[in-house]
Amino acid sequence: MQIVDTETFIPKANFELQQAWHLGCTGRSDEALTLAGQILADAKSRGDDRLAAQCDTDIAWYCFQTGAAELGLTHVRRAVDFWKSKREPIQEAYARAYFGWLLLELGLPEEAIEEATRALDLADKTADPKAQSLATNVIGIIFWYNKQPDRAILMSERSVELARSIGNKTYECWWLVNLGGAHSEGGYIAQALGQPEEAHRMLTRALDLTEQALDLAIETGDSWAARICLGNQADYYGHLGEHEKALQCMLRYQQFQKNSYVRDRQQYLYTLGQVYNNYGKFEEARSLLLEAVELIAEGGSFDSYIQIYLYLSRAHEGLGQFDLALEAHKKYHQFYLQNSAERTQQRARLAEIYYETRRLKEVAETESKRADTLEASYQKLQEQTDILASAVYLDALTGLYNRKYLDSRFKELTSEKRPYSIAMLDVDHFKSVNDNFSHMIGDQVLGAIGTILRNQLRATDQAIRFGGEEFVVVLTGTPKAAADVCERLRLAVERWDWSAICNGLRITISIGVAGGLSAASPKEILEVADQNLYTAKKAGRNRVVS
Repeated sequence: MQIVDTETFIPKANFELQQAWHLGCTGRSDEALTLAGQILADAKSRGDDRLAAQCDTDIAWYCFQTGAAELGLTHVRRAVDFWKSKREPIQEAYARAYFGWLLLELGLPEEAIEEATRALDLADKTADPKAQSLATNVIGIIFWYNKQPDRAILMSERSVELARSIGNKTYECWWLVNLGGAHSEGGYIAQALGQPEEAHRMLTRALDLTEQALDLAIETGDSWAARICLGNQADYYGHLGEHEKALQCMLRYQQFQKNSYVRDRQQYLYTLGQVYNNYGKFEEARSLLLEAVELIAEGGSFDSYIQIYLYLSRAHEGLGQFDLALEAHKKYHQFYLQNSAERTQQRARLAEIYYETRRLKEVAETESKRADTLEASYQKLQEQTDILASAVYLDALTGLYNRKYLDSRFKELTSEKRPYSIAMLDVDHFKSVNDNFSHMIGDQVLGAIGTILRNQLRATDQAIRFGGEEFVVVLTGTPKAAADVCERLRLAVERWDWSAICNGLRITISIGVAGGLSAASPKEILEVADQNLYTAKKAGRNRVVS
């Protein structure tokens, strides 16, 4: 809960707002949402804009907990505008952090990192450790979402340290959950790269961190966090092949189902269904997943629907019910496409919001020169940001840099004196992947390619999604050294466990490499790399030509 000015707020409303926050911290966010909504309506009727902004800020969090992300955006946007207009940076930092988290929940990582970066900047300027803890955690989650576990772990560890420094066990619990999730992502990537020892180490660490979070959830009476902990642990044990322990986690989960939400119940059913699938108990899995299907009419998210039908198709397949398995898989594919369409619509709605915000901002700037100064200062700060600002240039599907970043990198290369090389990569026969397996599988292939590139490249190299199934890698050093790196990339892709995405799937890449010469521009070098890529394809694909 944010700091409340008791001299401004009505004592009764302030007390009720604190009550709502307590409900939200103890797994009763539906009740918190209702209570805060009542306070908000009263604040609006009395013209108390400050109280209304406080309600909007807190409601945004309750909406996140209950899976109502779009409703949360409506509230948090108003809160951000109010706190910014009143020049209250701590309150604005909280609101922007929630804004970023909700945007990520809606699958909008580029917009999310912009808000989270602003939130952290505001928190740092005020040196408020609680706001810093929240904003740092959101940035860690964004890195986790983009499959960059190393960065996610770094940020999440910092957020946990800050929560501990102020003795906030609720924040410590929530951020430990996310720190465990970041470690699990590292474990999954290690598994896919054929590194079982590293995978076991990372997943074991994820289990330990999540157990710490579970202890805190029980201590603070937070049933919402407890459910998340046990569901995550079941998933981690499943990846370790310890299905009995995964089942025990889900049985324990039942103790915390009071006050659960539709999305919680769906996640419980499909997670337990997947545990039974892994166990080979397909009839039990099918029964649970059909129950989850019935809950779809009550709400939930497209992500939940996707998981439900994916696991249901596997249960039917395990029972030899191949027609039903195909039908469930078609539903899985349908909801995947609907999810993509919904996110496109969300981007359009968000663009409208930003347009209106910019329009109002232009009006304000004509009335106040100070607004010009503040905006210029912010732009300068953005240009100086290192890792966080660079995340704005991420491609949402692959987690790599995007074409916009490549343009800025080329400008830097023209003035650099050290040798560099450029590689052009292309996924072999990618059209046939889309045609034979579906565009959904194609998207997953591109996401996996992004993961492989991030994990195989050196810290001094940058990978960029150029467009479609084409990627560009900027590498330090001579073409010979760059070709060696690219050969490792080629082998990593060829040896990746593609069956985890779809049975029968096999992926290879072709790579063309060219070296930087003092007389050549980066774009000219890229053209040579592209020509070498064409040569690699013509020579039979799945090779490097330098």
